[in-house]
Amino acid sequence: MTINRFMTTEHRRCDDIFAELESAIDSGNFEASKALFEIFHNDMLKHFRQEENVMFVEFNTCSGGGCNPTHVMIAEHDQMRVTMDQIKKALENGDTNRALGLCENLLFIMQQHNMKEEQIMYNLADNTLNSDDIIEKMKLVS
Repeated sequence: MTINRFMTTEHRRCDDIFAELESAIDSGNFEASKALFEIFHNDMLKHFRQEENVMFVEFNTCSGGGCNPTHVMIAEHDQMRVTMDQIKKALENGDTNRALGLCENLLFIMQQHNMKEEQIMYNLADNTLNSDDIIEKMKLVS
């Protein structure tokens, strides 16, 4: 298996949970929204840790600097973390409109981010790193 395939599967899983979350918010089901948000939020943070603490560290060690896309990816992760925190607060306050608007913003960021990772970053990682070793290390991240 390649890093690209492994991580793209992770993206799709998070996307599916996010779609359920948006649907629950839109239908006004706050209990389901809060539960789905927790699942989504935890999965996204784990995904970020897999990349930032394993793949990006290994890639930065092997790539020797230069034009390094990991800095852009981490900055986008930070932007998504802030937006997820805002969604959580909107859900806690029962503010459906704000939560949905923030979800729309997050969806846009995620789509752009995932495209960069799937078309560029993961392929660079597969070409630079031992994919099997990196995937095994990422599977251990909790």
